[in-house]
Parts: sequence; structure tokens; C-alpha cells
Amino acid sequence: KHVVYVWLDALLNYISALGYDSNDTSKYQKYWLDGKEVIHVVGKDILRFHAVYWPCFLMSLGVPVNYKLYVHGWVLMKEGKMSKSVGNVVYPHDVMDRYGLDPLRYYLLREMPLGNDAIFSYDRFLERYNADLVNDLGNLLKRTISMINKYFGGTVTKPNKFINEFSKDVIDVINSEVDKTIEGYDNFRFQNGLVELWNIITRSNKYIDETCPWVLANDPAKKDELNEVLYVLFEALRNVAIFLKPIIPDTALKIQNDLAVSDELVSYDAKGFGKVSEVKVPSSVESLFNRLDVNKELEELKKIEDAKHPKLQLKDEISIEDFDKLDLRVGKVLECTKMEKSDKLLILKVKIENEVRQIVSGIANKYKPSDLIGKKVVVVANLKPAKLRGELSQGMILCASSNDDLELLEVHDQTEFSKVK
Repeated sequence: KHVVYVWLDALLNYISALGYDSNDTSKYQKYWLDGKEVIHVVGKDILRFHAVYWPCFLMSLGVPVNYKLYVHGWVLMKEGKMSKSVGNVVYPHDVMDRYGLDPLRYYLLREMPLGNDAIFSYDRFLERYNADLVNDLGNLLKRTISMINKYFGGTVTKPNKFINEFSKDVIDVINSEVDKTIEGYDNFRFQNGLVELWNIITRSNKYIDETCPWVLANDPAKKDELNEVLYVLFEALRNVAIFLKPIIPDTALKIQNDLAVSDELVSYDAKGFGKVSEVKVPSSVESLFNRLDVNKELEELKKIEDAKHPKLQLKDEISIEDFDKLDLRVGKVLECTKMEKSDKLLILKVKIENEVRQIVSGIANKYKPSDLIGKKVVVVANLKPAKLRGELSQGMILCASSNDDLELLEVHDQTEFSKVK
């Protein structure tokens, strides 16, 4: 009862792209047969094809079912599933062009738990932008680099021993949260991993408030302790950069450059506290992200959205009582000629039941007289007669506008004449 042929073609790419049943099967052997684990990341709407059909195909071919499925949910709007017809669609490039790619990547990974749906809303996106990226991460980096420059001429050195009462706790947090972040990433639970990673950032910001480096700087006897505090902050940021690389790579690179460390020191093998002996940071750094005025942004986004989907410009509303005054009838066009010395007006002879009326209509720009003969049209039969350029008009033929164009309302049923209700 199910049509599966398209999925046979589509899913077979997973092994045919690796050279299955070709003259060179080395990649198929390396990745599909000998690889520790083959990972498929799919949306929940195609789970059945990957979890049911694909294993059947593989079994029939005698190919081992050697893969793991990670299934993600949908990105929804507050109103539900995105739909072009409804108009509640957010295009990624619109967000990227205005706010950058990294904030969008961060938001989606931070908001979507594995297997469940995520909600995208601009107000929530802007809240995360300001709170997480500007306040937590951006301010931590800028304050740290600024203090290293202000108090030590830009050079931070690894202490021989750690004496500040808060340092050990921060170091423990860095090491433990790195392990938890890795665990989250390894299991495709990026949201969990980012929560753990942000614990390092949150703890580091609190560490600044606890140690008050500006107070330590006033006491020459506490110069070593001040260096210790700044080194701990530096190492916290270096570890954060390592695990932001797969999430927001451009931002991670900026942090690396601001910390003036080599690629090796922001590699996976350099994770954990205390890997840097001494480094000189740049004399100044730009903000990673600039704070946004949420209300102004929402207003501007609304203007952009309204421009894309302009609202109908309507005349004054009427009541059902007003509408009920209209007597709408079906009429058949018997004759049609163009009014002399007029580009817009047509003169029609329209039969309504047993009566033939003359109606003048301004639709010559859209319809030729020959196009209208024999058509059944909707007529406002009780419109007060009037003369247009000397010709009597006894009613009005109904048209509807669409993008400044007129469309004649036609009747296509078999009824010769009827009242329109």
C-alpha cells in the first residue's frame, strides 16, 4: 500500500556514493563496513523511510545495518508549523543578513532539544542574542582582554601556584563542564552541551565579581594574585573557544584571535585548564556582538514583514445590512461593442431572466467585445440607472481586483438565469 521506489533511489546514495558495487569500493569498505559508526541525521518526518525501508533494502543486499539515526524535530513558529500560504515563514537568509550567521546557528542549537521541536520567535531570538552572546560571552571577553592590557601591558602568565580562594572552584568548573560539553556533543545533544559550556561563562563572570580585579590592582602585594585571576579568565575563554568552534565558528575564530593563541591551543587536544604558559594579547579588541534595542528591532522587523506582505487597502467597512441591499442576478451577454471615443468603456446588452438591459462597463482595457459575448456574468440589478457619456447604463457588471488588475466574475453552472445568493 506504500509507494517506496523514490526512497530506494534516494537512500541507495548512502552506499553508492561511497563506491558500492563499483570498480573502486575502498571508501565503501572504509566508511560503511569498517567505520566505527555511520551517523544519519534526519528530520522526524522521514524517520519511517530511514528506520524501516532502508534496513530492509540493506538486508536484501546482504549489507550490514551499521548506522545510528539521530532524529531532530521541526523549527516551528508560535502559531505552529511554518506555511507559505499562512505567511508565517522565517527565511534564514533574512535573519543572517540582519544579525549574522553565528547568532542564528547558536539560537537554533541552543533552543532545539534532540528529538523535539523548537520554537523560533524574533523576540526570543533577540533575548538570547543580548543575554547570551552580548552580555555573557562578549562582555567576558572584552573585560578580560581590557584588564590584561590595563594591569599587565597585555601579557598574561601561568602562575606557579594558585592562591585565590575562588580560583580552585572556577578551575574545577572549567574541567568538569568541558567533559559534560563533550558528552552532550558526542550524543548530538547540542542544547545540553551548550548549557554546560555556558556554565563556564557564567561562573567566570561571577568570578570577576568575587575577586574584584580592580581592587587587587590597587595593592602591589597582590600583583601575583591579580595575574592569577586574569589567567584563570583567559583559560576559561580559551576552552570556551574550543567548544564554540563547531557551533559558531566565526565567533570562535574571533575569540582565538583576541586571545592571540595558535590553532593548536584551540584544538580538541588542548582542552582543559592550564595549557598556556604565557601570551601577549592585542592592545584592544572589538565587541563580539553589539547590544540590540529589542523594541526597535521588533518594530523594524514588523515594517520589513509588512513590506513583504502588505495588508489589503480596503474601503470603509459595510454591514451585512448594507450588503443585503444589493440585488445580484446572473445575466447572459448577448451583444458587446466598444463605446466611441472611449478607451475604457464597453456597451453590453445583457439578458437577465426575461429582460434585456444595456450596461456600460469600464473593462475595455482587459476584455475585447468578442471575449464577452455568451458569457454569464454577475449583475447588480438594482443599481440606480445612470447615463455614461450619453449612454444609459441599467446596472453594473461585477469584477474583482487583483494586484491592480480586474477579473470579471463569471458563472459556469448550467443554470440559465438565477438570483445570486
